[in-house]
Amino acid sequence: MKISVIIPVYNVEAYLDECLDSLINQTYPVYEIIAVDDGSKDRSCKILAKWTKRLPQLRIIRQKHSGAPGGPRNKGLALAGGDYIHFLDPDDYIDPNFYESSMAYIKQHHPDMLITKILKCNTRKKWEIQLFKTLGIFKENRLTHLFESNNLIHNLGPANKIFKREFLMQNRLQFLERRRFEDVHFVTCCLYLAKKVYINCQTHYYWRKRESLRNLSITQKNFMFKAVRDRVFIHQEIDRFLMEHGLLGHRYIKDIRAVLDFNRYASNLYRFLPPYQRRFFTLANEYLETIDERAFTYLPNRELELTRHFFLRNHLDFEFVATATADHGYLPVTVDENGTQHFDFRHLKGKFRFDHLLPATIPVPKHLMPEKAELLEADYCLRSLSLKGVGQIGYFPPKSKEDAAMTIILQNRATKEERFCPAVTHLSVDRQMTFVAVVDAQLLKDWLNQQQTVDLFLQIKVHHLSKKIRLHTVPHVKLGNYALNGELSVTTYGNLSIVPMTVEQHAKGLSRKWRTGLKLGRRRA
Repeated sequence: MKISVIIPVYNVEAYLDECLDSLINQTYPVYEIIAVDDGSKDRSCKILAKWTKRLPQLRIIRQKHSGAPGGPRNKGLALAGGDYIHFLDPDDYIDPNFYESSMAYIKQHHPDMLITKILKCNTRKKWEIQLFKTLGIFKENRLTHLFESNNLIHNLGPANKIFKREFLMQNRLQFLERRRFEDVHFVTCCLYLAKKVYINCQTHYYWRKRESLRNLSITQKNFMFKAVRDRVFIHQEIDRFLMEHGLLGHRYIKDIRAVLDFNRYASNLYRFLPPYQRRFFTLANEYLETIDERAFTYLPNRELELTRHFFLRNHLDFEFVATATADHGYLPVTVDENGTQHFDFRHLKGKFRFDHLLPATIPVPKHLMPEKAELLEADYCLRSLSLKGVGQIGYFPPKSKEDAAMTIILQNRATKEERFCPAVTHLSVDRQMTFVAVVDAQLLKDWLNQQQTVDLFLQIKVHHLSKKIRLHTVPHVKLGNYALNGELSVTTYGNLSIVPMTVEQHAKGLSRKWRTGLKLGRRRA
């Protein structure tokens, strides 16, 4: 069986070589590679031309920029001659056995679609998507379909899927053009019509999370209000498709994603301009009025998602955002006898529409409970060590200054002996805790003279809770080193330590420090 690979290319010079390298290393050769250059303004076109010498099956199509990948993918699909089609994104890459493993199952089961396991990646690491792991989408190889496995609706990118060309042609399945999220529409329609879907967990597709803010992917631009408008349009188009194919009775499956999609914009709501914040609630709720509420039964993290849906439907913007991030303030919480923190919504009960969706309490999500001890600024001189930073213990902010206390802990790395220095704690209007501490240099003198490294911790107390956390530095932290027996140093992991000065360092650095007052901060392993 022949495989046609279609690659929509637009300004991806930083990633294209790795993508094409993963194709040339395939253990199952592909029939053809159709790269549609969608008016790239960088070196993408030159890179493609270079690769034609190594990939003779590579065919390059050039066109004016269309604004979205849907048009280039459709053009590639119209030209493709393979039995199966793979839409590979040019900033991603695949395992060497991607096609060999997939074709073995395709020859055995002849599915309309095959879905491979997907991992996210950047230049440093690879990781499994938590939702997919929680739902067990890629737990085992199996032959299934959407109505048997509703969880497939949570994986709507086309790139980790291989489609039977005959299935696409017979059902006239194409991408919407000049629209964001056209892939969500395409894959949803395919899933509703596919009678056989095979899950292949034996190989991996690597979905890149771009790290350059100047060249974000379409998926990473969800903070733009235009993304909300486009998402509403896509859901409306899917509804139209379901009506045309007599599938409205199963709309609830797709509406699971509709609820989650609009809930997920919560963390970005305050990044919209104020007029767009108001428009967001109007636009989202106009659509959500039409959904099939059977979707509520199948939501992952059901209590939290229903709570957020309740806030969205009632235009409760602060509560809506505060369930996604603690950057703008806190919701009321209670702590049980085990120290578990819960959102407390009892004060909202009986006052708004959809009251049946709101539980009285729910556990605070783990992503909202960072234990933070961050250093913003530090100076180490002859007499003292001065520290300034912020601290946080979970999602449990103090109600007043009397409820909070922070202490600097100096720990001898070799002996683990500890010495303590109280910090002055400040509480901002939004109940963020900051600290200022001045440590007597005499507390460090004997350790440093014995050539022993000192690690710094912050002990945070809020009400009856107490945590000892390694003091971590923010990027570009200001470190002032003026002492003679040691200096502030940032470890490989970003933690703060004081390392002793050797005799040679002392001799070399003494005159320089006192003559120039140069601020030093070295990164050490």
